[in-house]
Amino acid sequence: MKHLTRFAPLRYCVFALPPIALGCAEHVETGPPARTVAAIERGLEEESIGVSTRPPVRRAPPQFDDADSDAVRLFYDVLAPYGTWRDDARLGLVWIPSPDAVGVSFVPYGTHGRWTHRALTAVNESGHGPVHEIDEWIWVSDLPWGWVTFHYGRWAYTGDRGGWAWIAGRRYAGSWVDWRAPQSSEDGVIGWGPTPPAHVWRISPGPRPTRARSYGPLDPRDARLVPVPYAAFATPYTYARARDLFAPNLGAKLLAAEAALAVAYTTGPTGAPSPERLGFSPHDVPAPPVMDRGLQQAWMLATPATASAIGAGPELGPPPRLRTWVAGGMRHAVMR
Repeated sequence: MKHLTRFAPLRYCVFALPPIALGCAEHVETGPPARTVAAIERGLEEESIGVSTRPPVRRAPPQFDDADSDAVRLFYDVLAPYGTWRDDARLGLVWIPSPDAVGVSFVPYGTHGRWTHRALTAVNESGHGPVHEIDEWIWVSDLPWGWVTFHYGRWAYTGDRGGWAWIAGRRYAGSWVDWRAPQSSEDGVIGWGPTPPAHVWRISPGPRPTRARSYGPLDPRDARLVPVPYAAFATPYTYARARDLFAPNLGAKLLAAEAALAVAYTTGPTGAPSPERLGFSPHDVPAPPVMDRGLQQAWMLATPATASAIGAGPELGPPPRLRTWVAGGMRHAVMR
């Protein structure tokens, strides 16, 4: 059975990075001149037919795969002006921020930003069904590129090879950190560090010749990026007095090396602590600024559904000009 898609008014958005810009407008496409059914069927029979072993994607998945190579292509140009992309022998393709921008004392989730926290409970309107709870620590960065690197991907310490390096990832979080706390809450300290990466990116040549391959280093955007599982068991931790965790100048409140080393042995791994456990009353817990431009950009790209709405998510429906979805299956004609 042949199905013909009619042209209809479309609403489209313009998406640019960085900075992100959104603009919406109404646009009406007009269809081709009217043709008889026989002419249409004859034209379809003469067109080439593509074959796919996978059906078209009709619905966006609930979340992105963190090892989605589109993360590199999506964020490459956003981060390029603020640092250097390089192929590290141990960590694969990484991005390293410019020392001029972050300084020598840069620590992910410790400097150039502050902590906020939100706890929400979403209940089904009918009163039945699952209850969705949100309890997350959200890092609000002062850096123009922080909305990418503190909500997507992972940080790893390279030592004398460049300091802190960022490894691209596509799944969103308010922050990607691991926590350490003392056995007794009376000790009044808290430690945290970037969650180690679960994969690294290895570059292999793409399927077609590129200018980069012929005349210079291979451009990752023109290459095939292979996620390789990476086992990391430790990350450098930062320590502070629990009462200073929400300080707007948190970087100045971090414990110095000697003091941090002294308290490190008194702490152990723990889940994300609640503000109440750290001694904060609900009125003293700063909520994330919903109008913060960086957070808005991070949230818009957080799920396939929201990213697709601004042209940065998975393509839904049939690929252009593909005529047969499954070999030997029903034929679907798509007018493009």
